[in-house]
Amino acid sequence: MDLQDIDLKTMLAQIGRASPSISGSTAALVAGQLGIAMARMAFEVSHKRGSDTELVTERLDFLLAQIKKATEDDRVASMALIEAYHQNSSAADRKSVLIDATRAPLAAAHLLVELLELLDGDASKVASDVASDFDGGVELISAAFAAVMMAVESNLRDDDAQLIRARTQSSQSSLSVRAERTIQRLRQDRSK
Repeated sequence: MDLQDIDLKTMLAQIGRASPSISGSTAALVAGQLGIAMARMAFEVSHKRGSDTELVTERLDFLLAQIKKATEDDRVASMALIEAYHQNSSAADRKSVLIDATRAPLAAAHLLVELLELLDGDASKVASDVASDFDGGVELISAAFAAVMMAVESNLRDDDAQLIRARTQSSQSSLSVRAERTIQRLRQDRSK
């Protein structure tokens, strides 16, 4: 199943049930892609009004392609973890899929922070009449980051996650600080 080929009605049905075929972190990453599209729209409209946004839209497209891949990687890893728990897999098997199901959203979180930093650097290029679209996109991306990090935290609470918890602690902390600072700057710019 390729998430990019699923219509919204089907996707919502696959998320909103007791045994989802799309995890929360994957759903958050899809929402983040909607945020990217909103920000891109703001840059495109601004470009038509004379703002030099060509390079930023190219960089957005590049990051969007990476986030789409990260979303699919997250879907595969999280579904493998859910399947391992449903099948009462051995501790060793669960540990292996738990590591993948933690690494995948963490890798996606890195991309989301990179994306937020890109938007922060080019926010001044957005025309005022499409600033709400840009800001809405930023908020969706910010929420996606928060939800993805919650998934990482949830996985790290598992008893089998001690090794990866130790390996990812500084990365998680660094990502959270970078995201928080960037989001704060974007929100401050909005209030001016």
